[in-house]
Amino acid sequence: MRIAITGTTGRVGRALARHFSLSHEVIELPRSRLDLASADCGGRLAAWDFDVLMNPAGLTGLEQCEEDPELARRVNAAAPAALAAFCRERGTLLLHFSTDYVFDGRTPGLRSEEDATAPLSVYGMTKREGERAVLDAGGTVMRISWVFGPEKPAFPDQILERALAGEELAAVADKESRPTFTTDLAEWVAAWLAAGAPAGCFHACSSGPVVSWHGIAVEILAFLAEKGYATPPLRALSLDQMDSFRAPRPRHTAMATERLERLLGRPPRDWRAALREHLESRLISR
Repeated sequence: MRIAITGTTGRVGRALARHFSLSHEVIELPRSRLDLASADCGGRLAAWDFDVLMNPAGLTGLEQCEEDPELARRVNAAAPAALAAFCRERGTLLLHFSTDYVFDGRTPGLRSEEDATAPLSVYGMTKREGERAVLDAGGTVMRISWVFGPEKPAFPDQILERALAGEELAAVADKESRPTFTTDLAEWVAAWLAAGAPAGCFHACSSGPVVSWHGIAVEILAFLAEKGYATPPLRALSLDQMDSFRAPRPRHTAMATERLERLLGRPPRDWRAALREHLESRLISR
């Protein structure tokens, strides 16, 4: 099978390319080859022959999206619509990746795929527009959240490095979700393909308790303590204290995974187990 993957310099794109190149022909489409900000990005797909298009690329910086909403709409909304139209015309499968930030997060609890969306930011609004276009064209959307993995540093890596350096730590304690580990995500996508690539929306995140960034940091420090490392102090912050966050962030966006569980035939792995696997690998590679 020939699988085209956008955004292969990003965390999710790189993970998908690495995983599927072991058993399929992968066509990597980083921005240098397919710029989603280009008005003709859909038409440019004709240059490649593929059976499946996976689109993890997007403009993900919340502040950048607020500062340049037109660029955000081109990349996060118009481009997925163009890709979806191309794939529908050619009869090609499309898997598009979205975000838990399509929810307003005003109340605690797990969000299902059927729950109403009400994004707070330009980023969330444009991602929701992209979702609608893909779903309307008969494609598949996977919403992911708080992504981490070996491809490039994310929040857990920053906490790990600062803790090992003995630096004082602080993390937001009143914003909650469930993380997504890229290694697991690639396996879920493989299961989606094996199941016949069903259309519709899937919440693709780990199982386990709903957690804050502060809670993830607590788990990392506990892991280091078990390994015999001294751990520095950790302060709890409020989202309202984050002056650098100019775009609004939803507080409660943990997603339910029952539909993914039915696809896999099992629950997705607990985020704590995935995190510890990642931390073990990071310590070994130091």
